[in-house]
Amino acid sequence: MNRIILLALLHACLLTAATATADDSSSGAAKPTRTDDSHMQWWRDARYGMFIHWGLYSIAGGEWKGKDYGKEQGGASAEWLMNSAKISGEEYRNTLAPQFNPTEFDANKWVSIAKDAGMKYIVITSKHHDGFCLFDTEATDYNVIDATPFKRDIIKELSEECAKQDIRFGVYYSQFKDWYHRSRGRQNPGPEQ
Repeated sequence: MNRIILLALLHACLLTAATATADDSSSGAAKPTRTDDSHMQWWRDARYGMFIHWGLYSIAGGEWKGKDYGKEQGGASAEWLMNSAKISGEEYRNTLAPQFNPTEFDANKWVSIAKDAGMKYIVITSKHHDGFCLFDTEATDYNVIDATPFKRDIIKELSEECAKQDIRFGVYYSQFKDWYHRSRGRQNPGPEQ
């Protein structure tokens, strides 16, 4: 439980740090710096929430073809597996998406646990760097509805349940790093499928 609390707080701190923009020297263009962070007052008041890091990478847990790429072996976290193990988008999708079938997922139960623990918000990875979406979208078929046997919109269910139970809801959405659709980052552009 302490590990979960620590991870939730760490991710919340990272979210706060990400709200301010800074000079992007790689593009040569200065970006305006946000000096008014009053929009974050609710978060400072909430002080305690849940960050859920969940996706196809959860199935593999940092291991690929018998090799551990996880933090325990000095590598990146499990959610970086596709990049760390240099797995093509096609192989990653064809191996993990058919296995993603969390039939015991219960948005009501998850939100109730958070609320009963005194949490004031939930944030979940709606799309991480592997490009897989936990929501229904027409932008790609690489999503929980079209690519998995689960066929339920996890983000919609959690969002609706948070609204019912009066807990703030947010999503982490990885736009720039998308190893499946387009880019592995500034140093390695382009899909590897």
